[in-house]
Amino acid sequence: MANHPAAPVSPINDVTIIGTGPAGLTAAIYAARAALNPVVYAGMQHGGQLTTTTEVENFPGFEHGIMGPKLMTEMTAQAERFGTKIHYEEITKVDFSSQPLKLWAGDKMIESRTVIIATGATAKTLGLKTESTLMGRGLSTCATCDGFFYRRQTIWRKSARK
Repeated sequence: MANHPAAPVSPINDVTIIGTGPAGLTAAIYAARAALNPVVYAGMQHGGQLTTTTEVENFPGFEHGIMGPKLMTEMTAQAERFGTKIHYEEITKVDFSSQPLKLWAGDKMIESRTVIIATGATAKTLGLKTESTLMGRGLSTCATCDGFFYRRQTIWRKSARK
C-alpha cells in the first residue's frame, strides 16, 4: 500500500456568519473591519426579506428611502470591500458541542471559532390564491411597516349587537 499524505485541513474560520440579511451583513462589515476575516453563508435567499421588499423607508441613512434589493446589493458590496467572503450555500447542519464549532453546507464541513446566526425571519402567509396579487396592494407581511401604513385608520371594529 502506498503512503498517501493526509488531505490538507481547511483553515478554521475566525467568524462564520449564517445569513445575508441586514443583520448578517452588518455583522460581516464590523467583523471584517476588526480583521476577523468573516465568512458568510448566504443560504436560500441572499439579502433576506428585504430582497422582496419595494421601498424601504425605515432604514437609517436613506432620507428618501431605498429599494430593498438595492440596499442589500450595497450592503453586500460594502462587506466584500472590507474582505468578507460570501458563499452562496445553505448551512444544513451544525455541531456546537465543542471547539472548533462545526457547520455543514451539504457534505462540506466548515470549522469556525465563532458563529453568528443571523437567519432572520420568513413571512407567514395563509396560502390563499389571491395573496400574491394582493401583496403590496393592501396586504403586507411587515409588522414594523403595517403600523405606519394604517395609522389613524379604523382597521377592525366590532359591531354592536342589537
